[in-house]
Amino acid sequence: MTTQEFSGKEALNVKDFFFKVLQGSANGILIGVLPAAVMKYIIQYSGIGNTHWGANYSAILTLFTSMIPILIGMAVAMNFKMKVLDTGVVALATMVASNSILWGTVEAGTTHPLSGKVLAAPTRVYMAAGAGDVINAMIVSAIAVFVVWLVSRYLNGFGSVAIILSPILIGGGVGLLGKEIAPAVGEITTLIGDIVASFTKLAPIPMAILIAMAFSVIVITPVSTVGIALAINLSGVAAGAGAAGVVATTIVLLINSWSVNKKGTTVAIFLGAMKGMMPSIFKKPLMLFSFMFAGAIAGIPMALFDVQGTPITAGFGYIGMVSPLQSMIKDAAIPSTVMNHYISPFVGLIVWVIIPVIAALLAQFIFSKLLKFYQPSDLKQEL
Repeated sequence: MTTQEFSGKEALNVKDFFFKVLQGSANGILIGVLPAAVMKYIIQYSGIGNTHWGANYSAILTLFTSMIPILIGMAVAMNFKMKVLDTGVVALATMVASNSILWGTVEAGTTHPLSGKVLAAPTRVYMAAGAGDVINAMIVSAIAVFVVWLVSRYLNGFGSVAIILSPILIGGGVGLLGKEIAPAVGEITTLIGDIVASFTKLAPIPMAILIAMAFSVIVITPVSTVGIALAINLSGVAAGAGAAGVVATTIVLLINSWSVNKKGTTVAIFLGAMKGMMPSIFKKPLMLFSFMFAGAIAGIPMALFDVQGTPITAGFGYIGMVSPLQSMIKDAAIPSTVMNHYISPFVGLIVWVIIPVIAALLAQFIFSKLLKFYQPSDLKQEL
């Protein structure tokens, strides 16, 4: 767009449109997911979570995750420099369509789980249900932006009744459309999960290599690594391998970001902002070879040293140090069917730091220095 404010008078450029949606989606994901991810073990092991205010603080940060779709819609709209009304409409349509908030009708006589009151009549109840389908959120936000553009171009943005019609027709209409296409879009995540699940049937070393490679790529896409791991109940060495793939990609990104970006961007990547680099990576998809190569090498010691994890820790990597800590600290709440082996801090240093760093440096040398698939400057970006 060449004008300061979004308008139907301007033509839409497909490439520009795609990357604005992608950048907005990356920002929305980071705003929603990082607080709880970074603070999870700090709250748990500091004892803060045992206090009333600490428990509420943890619940608030967790609730942010369910706000990811509305944050995506808002960030995408802001990337297009939309006015407040249109930004709100895009955000609302994205939120209701992405299954982060679920609803249904309960029968009369049901006891409300929070208030404890018996409902006298059939009542619709709503429930926060995690991040929902982020891919669907991206698609719906793009549709909503396009519809706002069409209305602005051909209907003068609904004129003086925009404040009434835009939320009803665009917000509600696009939201309903998004809700209808959600099951079909969800099959994308299901397919990816099925592919990863098929790797678990292999011998330990090839299983670890393939799962690490898969997660090294998934972590910089809109698909949730944690969501995939939970969906297929990834545990044991398979979960450790998944986390190794996330770590490998993180280090490759850190190596490249350090020389070209502000230090705050590099720190954000270390804390878990890998998905924020999606726009740069989508412009240079050959970079994926570097991630997969480093992931493959980092995955091998997970099998050799029997490094394990849970379905939750499989997708975190360095985020909040969740994966390394879980592999070393025995948790009585985790059944032996999920994790039955814990490593020493010395082994942890080898598998979580030394080998992934060597793998990432080797990947950088091969794919950036020798083959010139990409340069660090290709990852110059602000988060």
